[in-house]
Amino acid sequence: MRKKAAIVMLQEIRIPQGINFRVHRDFRRKYPEYECYIAAGSDIDLVAETSNLFIQQEIVHITVVNFLHKRVFRPEALVVNWHKPRGKKALEHMAHRRVLWLDAMTHEGERISIIKIHQVTARRPDLQRRVNNHIQAEMKRSEGRRRIMGGDLNAATSRTGYSISTKSHFEKVDNQFQEFIKEQEDH
Repeated sequence: MRKKAAIVMLQEIRIPQGINFRVHRDFRRKYPEYECYIAAGSDIDLVAETSNLFIQQEIVHITVVNFLHKRVFRPEALVVNWHKPRGKKALEHMAHRRVLWLDAMTHEGERISIIKIHQVTARRPDLQRRVNNHIQAEMKRSEGRRRIMGGDLNAATSRTGYSISTKSHFEKVDNQFQEFIKEQEDH
């Protein structure tokens, strides 16, 4: 934020239940040069905070947040519903606060899709594929538009230093990710 980046993407932001509005307001006050977008959803996570004296459990939303710099983007980007309501069950927790898709407009009039994904663990290649398929379907509906996608995709084009026990999981999701990128290059 200090570097005045056009787009800032955050993930694993823990928002205690019931204060989403206050967090959004606090972000706006702290970073007035940015428009702030927090992924919506109704899921909750039980987080245990451990200190030397006790374990405290708190109900929180773990979400993703995007900031768009006002000097680059017009205000009020549209939040895109990247999946159909009937697809929520198949997407499990990924349908809640793990993907934030914005349809933004630059001051020059260019529409850009900005997609932040906090992908599911590499141990769930089936769910990663479902998420990728839903995102690809939405991308096809907006073909020709410029896109910026970022986040923790739990996949890579190359990887070193990981445990042997997770190698097969990573190979599978890495290959899926490479297929996903290849398909996007073809469009």
